[in-house]
Amino acid sequence: MDPQLIKSSLKIKRNSEWANKFRSFKLVLDGEILGYIEDREVKEFKISPGKHTLKAKLGWCGSKPVIFEVMEGEEKLVEVKGFIFSSWFLPVALLNGILYFYLEVVYDISSIILAFLMFFFLGYLLYFITFGRNHYLRLIEYN
Repeated sequence: MDPQLIKSSLKIKRNSEWANKFRSFKLVLDGEILGYIEDREVKEFKISPGKHTLKAKLGWCGSKPVIFEVMEGEEKLVEVKGFIFSSWFLPVALLNGILYFYLEVVYDISSIILAFLMFFFLGYLLYFITFGRNHYLRLIEYN
């Protein structure tokens, strides 16, 4: 059988998360654009057997590269996710901000704890879009 006909596959899965729900992630394999993946999508790509480097990008942020090897006819599964706690980050930060401003405006109560939490959420997000921009997305390799 012709070795060019035997292809391996790379299956990439993306779960849903609040922070990046309406944006596509760019998938880069060995320095070339492989494709894009949307929220709650699973894509399968035919790739050649051998050693490969995979990265995910979102604007100027991205993931650390994952280096993997795939044998002839083998299927490799990789999951792409946002930064740690990204699935809960936006709803909790939004709820905290609403509660803080509600207490401040309606009851004229200043909560130092809620104000501190707002700065914590802001700092956490700023880290991932500046110094930690290559940790904004995570690639998790299975099998």
